[in-house]
Amino acid sequence: MIAIGFTSGLDSIACSVIDVSTDTEVVWCEVMPGPRKRRGVTLIRRYRAHRLMFDIIFDRWPPSVIALGPPSAPEEPLESIVLMRTAMFELGRSLRVPVVLFDRAEDVGRGLGACDLSRGNGLKSLVRRRIESFSSNKKRVVLATATAMAGALKITNHQ
Repeated sequence: MIAIGFTSGLDSIACSVIDVSTDTEVVWCEVMPGPRKRRGVTLIRRYRAHRLMFDIIFDRWPPSVIALGPPSAPEEPLESIVLMRTAMFELGRSLRVPVVLFDRAEDVGRGLGACDLSRGNGLKSLVRRRIESFSSNKKRVVLATATAMAGALKITNHQ
């Protein structure tokens, strides 16, 4: 089972592809920066730039679930978050793949079985419980990976 986790927004999207078929492993992860803001690129054009990357990712690793997490940066404009989430739900519908949404990092943590993220249960430690070899220190990659894992668990538990 392939789960793909994304952070919400269009300024900089983190993506993590995990395989949970046997042992959970990260197949690929990346932070995908969008076009520079100072160029005045519209939200639609910004999404289209990312959409080309989504097509490649989904073609290479057809997902069983798409999981959307919170934005990777607090300054992400609300319009970008809404556009990204709406587009991903439509993309999931067109691919016939369920899309799971986690609004906050705490929701992702709960999806991974943590009651409280403040008591030493940071997202990275939750990811490392299932993937010992996980070593990324990039907060955005950690968030996308945790989101993918939480999405896979949610879909697995509801089948």
